[in-house]
Amino acid sequence: MIGRALALPFTVAAVLAALAPAAGADPVKLPKTPAVLDVPGGWTAIDGAAGRGLVAGYRGERGIVLAVTRAPVPNTAAYRASEREGYADQIERGLAARVQGYRRVTRRLGEAHGTPALDLEAKRADGATIVVRVLLFWGHALALAIEVPSGADVRVARAVAASFAPPPKPRP
Repeated sequence: MIGRALALPFTVAAVLAALAPAAGADPVKLPKTPAVLDVPGGWTAIDGAAGRGLVAGYRGERGIVLAVTRAPVPNTAAYRASEREGYADQIERGLAARVQGYRRVTRRLGEAHGTPALDLEAKRADGATIVVRVLLFWGHALALAIEVPSGADVRVARAVAASFAPPPKPRP
């Protein structure tokens, strides 16, 4: 059930990525959400991204497309050690069901400034690489998906995904 709840953000990101077409990083504070990401210089914001149900969207060089979505879903299982891996499995199954020819390259379940984070990298049937980071806040999930067409450098997408996080918590 949870996998289906998160499937919509991934589907929106995948659809936007399919529409796709520019790198120094500029930190971007995302609207109405406690997260930031570093967008490479030369990447352009996608006009009307909010109207497409996105928090943010960018086009990069060589056809790279980035989309950030938000889903109102409780993620309490992500905060319980005994349930965390199973919960991540559900999220990945939801993504795999919507990406044609999904083949996992890497998966890491960890934290980004104290917030559970699932990092996935997969290949699609057409050779494109999909880089995903899901931030699992208590009452919602933020999903970053970056499509890297076959032949484009995936290292930039990995760096952008690694920057997608809540701001660091101030030290007392």
